[in-house]
Amino acid sequence: MTGRRHLVNLPEGYGLRPGADEDIAALQRVDLAASRLFDGTGLIDEPDGPVPVPEDALRAGITTKLLYVVTSPFGEPVGFALCRVVAHDLYLDQISVDPSHGGRGLGAYMVQAIIEEANDRHLRGVILSTFRDLPWNGPFYAKHGFVELPRSAMKGWMKSLEAIQAQTMDVSLRCFMRRPGKWDRHWLRPKAKSKLEVARLQE
Repeated sequence: MTGRRHLVNLPEGYGLRPGADEDIAALQRVDLAASRLFDGTGLIDEPDGPVPVPEDALRAGITTKLLYVVTSPFGEPVGFALCRVVAHDLYLDQISVDPSHGGRGLGAYMVQAIIEEANDRHLRGVILSTFRDLPWNGPFYAKHGFVELPRSAMKGWMKSLEAIQAQTMDVSLRCFMRRPGKWDRHWLRPKAKSKLEVARLQE
């Protein structure tokens, strides 16, 4: 993760590092705090309240070196991104930032790190599932070059994941998005970003 070049920069004092076992409890707290952003939207139906990302999923990310942790100037975890390799792509399972540290570009920085990770691993691109119209979901990822996949392009594993999501969410409001990487050979590449688009990424 070190020595990489990003379109956005972390604020002074913040850092990005691989996740470790001792981060798990803190990351689950971050995930629960971030889930509160959905309060009042009516988009997620969890009768017993929000459930954090499972511990075994975080441990899998630690093992595969696909768990990224953003730390505050005080060294505490305040955000994370969890990925896994699926077929020839990197799938972004979860990205969460503590709302008290929101608006600082932490999520954007992690997205860029994930894109670079996919390129470093010679994977074809990055895929994710998100709400289509929420400003910090679909539109946010579109700013980073992600494009919605038509249902005709969905793979079997995507349909299986969607079936699980349907238990607590209205999947008609969600979509899968993909950003081709430099090793992609089967999807259209996103248009080159203008200077204005790069500037917007830094907002």
